Amino acid sequence: MTTRLSGGVIPAASERVFPPGADRPGTPVAVGPADADPGPALERLASLVAAGGVVAADAGVDLGDGFRSARIEGGAGNRRDGVLAALRVVGAAPLGAPAAVSVALFGIDATRPLGAAATAAVAAGRWAALRFAVTAAEVLGPEQLVTLLGLTAPDGFDPFPDGLPSVVGTHLRQILDPLPRPRRLALLQDLWAGVCAHEEDRRHRARRRATQAGEGRLHQLRGRHARYLDDEIVEAVRRTVRREPTVADAARWQAPLWYREQRANAILWDCLAATVLVRLAISVADRGSAAALHEHRAEITAAAALLHKHHARLAAQTIEGFVDLPARPGIVLRRIAQRPDDALVRAAVADARIYGWLALENAVDMQYAVHDEPPGLVRGAALRWAEGSMAAWREAVGLFSPERPARWLQPPRLGLAEGLSLGQLIERGEPAPEHVGDLLWMAELGDALAVLEGHAAAEVRYGPVLHVDWDPPAAERSPLDPSLDSIALAAAGTAQLAGLAGLRAGTAVAAAARRARTWAGLITSLQEAAAVAEALTAAFVVPEAVLATDGSALPGGPELIEIARTARQIAEWGGYMGNCIGGPDYVDAALDGRCVLVALRAAGLLVLNAELRPSARGWRTEQVRARFNHDPEPELAERFRAWVAALPPPPVAAPAEAPPPPARPRRGRVRTPAARVAADHGPSLGTRAAAAVAEAAEPVGLLARLAPLLTESERYDHVGARIYPTAEAFRARDLAAPGRAPVEPPAVGDDLAALTALRRASPGALMRALAAALEPGGGLTAAQAWRAGGARPLTAALAEYPGPELRPLAVDAPLPGSLRTVAKAPGIAEARTAELVAQRVRRALGGLLRAGSAALAGRRPYGIDVPMLCACALAVTTWSGPGVPVLGPRRVHVAGFPASALNDETGPWAAAWPDAEELGADRAAFWYRIVAHGLLVPAAWLEPSGWPALWTHANRRRG
Repeated sequence: MTTRLSGGVIPAASERVFPPGADRPGTPVAVGPADADPGPALERLASLVAAGGVVAADAGVDLGDGFRSARIEGGAGNRRDGVLAALRVVGAAPLGAPAAVSVALFGIDATRPLGAAATAAVAAGRWAALRFAVTAAEVLGPEQLVTLLGLTAPDGFDPFPDGLPSVVGTHLRQILDPLPRPRRLALLQDLWAGVCAHEEDRRHRARRRATQAGEGRLHQLRGRHARYLDDEIVEAVRRTVRREPTVADAARWQAPLWYREQRANAILWDCLAATVLVRLAISVADRGSAAALHEHRAEITAAAALLHKHHARLAAQTIEGFVDLPARPGIVLRRIAQRPDDALVRAAVADARIYGWLALENAVDMQYAVHDEPPGLVRGAALRWAEGSMAAWREAVGLFSPERPARWLQPPRLGLAEGLSLGQLIERGEPAPEHVGDLLWMAELGDALAVLEGHAAAEVRYGPVLHVDWDPPAAERSPLDPSLDSIALAAAGTAQLAGLAGLRAGTAVAAAARRARTWAGLITSLQEAAAVAEALTAAFVVPEAVLATDGSALPGGPELIEIARTARQIAEWGGYMGNCIGGPDYVDAALDGRCVLVALRAAGLLVLNAELRPSARGWRTEQVRARFNHDPEPELAERFRAWVAALPPPPVAAPAEAPPPPARPRRGRVRTPAARVAADHGPSLGTRAAAAVAEAAEPVGLLARLAPLLTESERYDHVGARIYPTAEAFRARDLAAPGRAPVEPPAVGDDLAALTALRRASPGALMRALAAALEPGGGLTAAQAWRAGGARPLTAALAEYPGPELRPLAVDAPLPGSLRTVAKAPGIAEARTAELVAQRVRRALGGLLRAGSAALAGRRPYGIDVPMLCACALAVTTWSGPGVPVLGPRRVHVAGFPASALNDETGPWAAAWPDAEELGADRAAFWYRIVAHGLLVPAAWLEPSGWPALWTHANRRRG
């Protein structure tokens, strides 16, 4: 029997393969003279495989005595992988001449400068750069590869530690082949830089956390702080009775107002001091103590000055039986200011985190106490405290979280500023001085603690009591976000995304990808393709007998069997395994029932992927691969194949009826109307539509905020798959009760997935979601909902097509057959989804307005402009309410400045009719209603100054 080696090589007649009988695919072997002793060669082969892996045998390493290394055909990897692995173990000499090694690594286009650069990389130990260049050899030219060979990584970090270059190279070809050659090098350099930056960020977060003491110190600090409060009360009683208090004095004593205000100030000042201390700890970890002290000098001075002398004395004293920690963070800052040497600073900031935790705990407890206080002197004192200005503190230190005031929705404590938050006052253009009762200082402390823990910011839950979560749970990574832990994982995830998005030369997706200047921009352009969101929502066809094994143990071991049911599931597999099992070929086959995709888990981690194909005799194993497409352990592979052999055979499909005889072909090429329209208009319209969607990013993002507000049952489609992909969005919807944190817009790559969910929602579900979003703290204002409902990217793209044949694409109605193919084209599908959702949101606004919903008609919309005001007034008038007249019957001249008239064909009222009709206005009934009762407007919109003020306010926002 002839033994076939990797690459299809057959040994010469005078040669034999050792050890005899080796036939398992991918097995390392020694090939040499039939009459020679193979013992020494097999020993050298074992050493080679132990140091470089089984793939190193593919390099044809000289094993001595006329023997060379090889592998049985069928294993993972190729000769290029083997040469690279063996080069690190045995050097270049046993692999052949330098030119031959260079050709083996980079192909026949390898040049002398490229070979010299590779030799320099090997001498400098830049193996990751060499692996990267070998991987990119089929997408870059020799001069560009020389540039890659010069890349460097942070000390002690390998950006390319795993993954076969041949497999990763296939992924890079799939991604970069549709893109121009000059752009490829810049993208690969950015990919390398992104992986290195990801590692630097991980190290950065670890350094910050390493500066802090353990959580056990928090319990000790609580005890010391409780003793400080006891001492403070004794001092207060002594001050009241003017002698050493007795037990009876303490029993009769009631906390006076000055003491309550002193305690409230202490909690505020501790939060401010803890914020400074935590920020100082972050800077010490990042830049060292000297630079940190210089940067935060003003903050330290301002926070240390907040402590009074007798409070400082009580907080600083050492008490036997308690931890030797000051009871308040201001004492720590005072000591740092007095003796700013490196050792003391680093020891002091080690407790910054626990001081911040305790300060936030005390602030929350104080809010509950004030909230439960009945009206009276005590509540009045609390109101005076809440009215205190933060101006002096801000003048000294500035804003620590400058982005928060404009979007701060916490109602001020005890009804300050008529209950309007800082964000609402800023949005209305009114003066917004910061008071203590705004509680912005709590969020700043939470932000500082969050940054110390490695988060961007804290999560804030608004309400009667403000809660700040400085260590929110890590967001669940979407399978559409390629991992940056290594080059191999990033390339595999991006290639999987490219396949789902339909990245091919000449497609609209390729046109969008060509504009990407960075790897992150390339990923974003792929994620925005509607095909990705659609693909992840589909369910696979799996026979019941195979599906019944899901979650069971593989016979003979602890591994658990997992059967793929959705494209999202295998996208998650591919993101960890570093392969393209989530690509379109596998997805299409699984959707049609032509294959079943299986994984094995051990200790919660994936260890194997496999593809099963139905056949007449049972199930056939097509691919069995471990992580990064390596060969699995032989014993595990054998047990898996035995399990596959024992599966019940696939169901036999009923024979299909004989197809009708084909129609007699006509002369010439005949195209159906659908094919003709798709060929003539699909590519160009897709490009314009994709650009229009990009230009409408702001209203599309506003529309996407509604998706998390769908109810639990509305998050699933008819096959039980989630139609909105991010777990963060589900969590946000669950927390977004009135008065809680507003729903943040999803990431750009998830916007179209969110719109897909909204498009599938019923009109009633959409109206309920919109009403919830318009509630205080729900995430949208009425003006924002109006702007979102005005998104018309497909109409904008169709404006350049004068003919009527494409106009039905922008209509919310079933499409004719000739346009269904065009509607699914990349670019057009995304634009049509966004447009239809916007139209339905506009109709839902009209439904809320007609029903007199408090979310819309119960208060004046912030940010209302002339088009919105005119359209809503016209609609309410044609419905005869709910509303109050602002003009008398038969009157057409509208009061207010600037002047306008209902019958002016060039004025704002005539221009608003298309929008009004989208709300549901009956244009034919308008003048009859004007005669009957005049122009109507929702009553709450006219408060507090009537129609002229409302009209003037709306006109101020014009432009």
